[in-house]
Parts: sequence; C-alpha cells; structure tokens
Amino acid sequence: MADTSIMKELPESPLTVSLDDGIAMIEAGDAPETLCVDIGHGTVIRADGVHGLQGLLQRLRGHRMILALSSGETAPSVVPMRSGKPDMHPDVAAILDALKDQG
Repeated sequence: MADTSIMKELPESPLTVSLDDGIAMIEAGDAPETLCVDIGHGTVIRADGVHGLQGLLQRLRGHRMILALSSGETAPSVVPMRSGKPDMHPDVAAILDALKDQG
C-alpha cells in the first residue's frame, strides 16, 4: 500500500493556470496555496514542498529561463531568479560606482 502520510488533499478542482500567469499570481501575492501550474506537455506542478509558493515560484522561474534559453532567446529577456533587490553594503556600492565612472 502507498504511503499517504505526505499526501495533501486538494479541492475538487484546483485552480490551474499557465506558466506566465502562475508566476504573475505568486509575485503579486494573489496565488492560493493549492495553485497548479501547467508547464506544458501534460505536466502540472504545484507548491508541495516545504518552501510553499516561494519554492514553486523559483521552480517556475527556472523553468521559464530554461525554455527561453533553449529557444535561443537572448539573455536580457530572461527574468532574474531573485525577487527584489539584494542588499549591498554602502562601501561596495561606492567601489562599484567608482569603477563604473572610470569605464
């Protein structure tokens, strides 16, 4: 018999959206915990790991990046993996600004 201790019961018809819609919903904070995302070829993924929707968001962004790179899309159109801006120490920012001004 299968181990059902880690299985979650989903509502009868969980919301299933496209890759881009799933990313947009999670980024906007509008995604339900039971969100399912259709990534194509009959594959649907959901937030079933310990990291919840944020873990799903990272997987979706990674999948979108792989799709973009495999289709020959140029790098500037690929969305960064990290949401938000990383914190930078003021001294590091000053050094980078000085280097940018020299170039």
